Amino acid sequence: MFRSILFFLALAFCLTACSSGQTALNRSKFDLAVQKASKRLQQRPGFSKRGHTLATQVLKQAFVQAYEQHQTAIRRLSSPTNKDPFGWEVVYQEYEQLQLLTDNARRGFAKPGTCDNCGEWLNSYPASYQDRLHETRELAASGRYDAAEQSFAYREDNRLAAKDAFLNYRKADEWVPDYRQAKAKAANVLPFAILRVVIEPLSPTPELNQHDNQELQGLIMKQIGQHKTPSQFVRLYSPDESTEDGLPIHQAIQMVVTNYSPFRESNTSSSTTIYSAQAYKVGEKKINDSTKVDIKEKVSGTLTTYLHEIHAGLDLKMRAIDTQTGKVLWEEPVWESRTWQTEWQTFSGDDRALNGQSLKTANAFPPSRWQLYDSMRDELASDVAQRLQTKYKNE
Repeated sequence: MFRSILFFLALAFCLTACSSGQTALNRSKFDLAVQKASKRLQQRPGFSKRGHTLATQVLKQAFVQAYEQHQTAIRRLSSPTNKDPFGWEVVYQEYEQLQLLTDNARRGFAKPGTCDNCGEWLNSYPASYQDRLHETRELAASGRYDAAEQSFAYREDNRLAAKDAFLNYRKADEWVPDYRQAKAKAANVLPFAILRVVIEPLSPTPELNQHDNQELQGLIMKQIGQHKTPSQFVRLYSPDESTEDGLPIHQAIQMVVTNYSPFRESNTSSSTTIYSAQAYKVGEKKINDSTKVDIKEKVSGTLTTYLHEIHAGLDLKMRAIDTQTGKVLWEEPVWESRTWQTEWQTFSGDDRALNGQSLKTANAFPPSRWQLYDSMRDELASDVAQRLQTKYKNE
């Protein structure tokens, strides 16, 4: 009985410590400790009021520690020795945390009757950081804008610099809407940030005749047109398209069908001996001069299974070329294959060995080589479009 009382007392103490934020405070999780202590103070105090007393103590200790942590981080990040051009963005997050910390602490003492004088110490700390948040947004926008301006100077010769300028102008605009016309400048630099890729016509190949090659080319371009652009910074052009404003093409996609296997057949067979599930009478024998008994055995036979297969394949190689240097940037194969098969069976021996099983019969209508080719061609065109999406989605 005494042990049970001790157990429940220990459990109650643990729950009080956890709900009041003491555990978080012991683990140096000061913001969380303030949040938990504040929540506890907003609840009913209970008979002993121990939870409220502990929460009041935890809230003050944790708040002071958390406040100093955030202020130390702000001083370090805003110091002239900090060379991070985007450090003000982290400072902004620190001020947001300070505001949340202060709101949580004040909320804990806001309920009437909680503790009349317990929250007086909070008056020595700022109640609002809105001015600091506004100032920091301006400084964060300025940092992004300055970085964009530096990259903007190289936009015509360096696509990645133009992309960097675009992204930083957009970030500046997100921090402060229309900061120094950042949105307009982002739109102005975007054309220089775009990677322009032309899809060249399929190269001639001995694997396909000219008509089939052109037909495949048309299907590929149709599939590409049905997809969205892989990235905001990528444009895919057909061979007869021209770029806007005469801006240069950066890469060319070259493709050629490297192999077409139209119709390859194969035939295989395998035989096995099968037995009936039960024994049947196959004869008689005498066990003495006047008595005859049946001889029973499982009957058997040979089951032969034939397999007829038709294989077809269509392989294509695609690669990207740097139009300025002629260097191969990447090269990958794309392929489709088809396999059609049918089975049939023959049997020799005692039919009872089949145990009522029916023999397989062959499919009498195999696909034509053109059916196989059309299926592979359509899928191959889709595969090429999807491969381009995958290749350029992170540009």
